[in-house]
Amino acid sequence: MNIWRIVNPLVVLVARSPIHLLVSTQILVTQFNGRKSGNLYRVPVSFHKDKNTYTCVTLRSNIWWKNLIDLERTDVWLHGKLVNVQLKLEYEDDEVVKSNLRHLVSGNAIDAFFAKVTLNKDGSPDEKTLDDAAKIHTVLMFKA
Repeated sequence: MNIWRIVNPLVVLVARSPIHLLVSTQILVTQFNGRKSGNLYRVPVSFHKDKNTYTCVTLRSNIWWKNLIDLERTDVWLHGKLVNVQLKLEYEDDEVVKSNLRHLVSGNAIDAFFAKVTLNKDGSPDEKTLDDAAKIHTVLMFKA
């Protein structure tokens, strides 16, 4: 059984509720319709914030993000509110992915673990594992 089938709906529920503060400092929920099915999807992702841009990563092998390829804007649940944001994806330029991945995982052991990046004792990412991780991730940038 895939544990994320249980955890993700619970995180989405909390992120959209008055108790969103439990998760909203590190997680946003992207909301979109499937390109083929038209079904509404909500996917929680951890983020790194820089000014008004929220950067997230997901494995390229996770197919959900492909629903966003042709979109310039999408909705995200951010700090308990539904916000329409600009969207940019990067999945072809590994150097851009690496740079964004570095910001997300630096000093963040949980994100580093899920991104398959080893952290050095000072909290900086190990370059070899960062290079390897960049080759298998997609970056999602949401600008509020």
